[in-house]
Amino acid sequence: MKQLIFEKPHLAPLPSRIGWAFFTAAFWIIWVYLWMPLITLLMWALGFRYYDTHFLHNSPTELMDLRNIFVLYLSIIVTLGASLLAWARTEYLRFRNVNRRTRPTAVTTDELAEFAKIKPDTMATLSRVRHMTAHHDEHGKFLYATFDKAEHLLPELPKDK
Repeated sequence: MKQLIFEKPHLAPLPSRIGWAFFTAAFWIIWVYLWMPLITLLMWALGFRYYDTHFLHNSPTELMDLRNIFVLYLSIIVTLGASLLAWARTEYLRFRNVNRRTRPTAVTTDELAEFAKIKPDTMATLSRVRHMTAHHDEHGKFLYATFDKAEHLLPELPKDK
């Protein structure tokens, strides 16, 4: 039995793909056209009811002012967009073959114990615990750790000073 769903559209002939794209666009236009009464009602409810008064019956000088403002805004948008693209291109050329993402070096148990100022065997025990609450002083120095009741397999840890 043939499958009804076309699984690989990129393998379709070009005229067929162009035809289906045109067909899809045409029906999207029809779909939007069918929603136009509701869109018009919504625009009217939001206060855009004077479109014909403000845009269709303006004097030529007002339309020229509107065109000048439009050109100004468009030039600002194009300038900002071009500067953003130029900056992105510069950064791409600058970092295209540079791999700045490196893995941090692994920290050993002895280094952690030295940083926390506790014994290495205590740090090794703490690293095996699944649920623990570490207590610190106001400067961030490790004081001691408490465990859940389920951690009954671990020996009691002395409070290192």
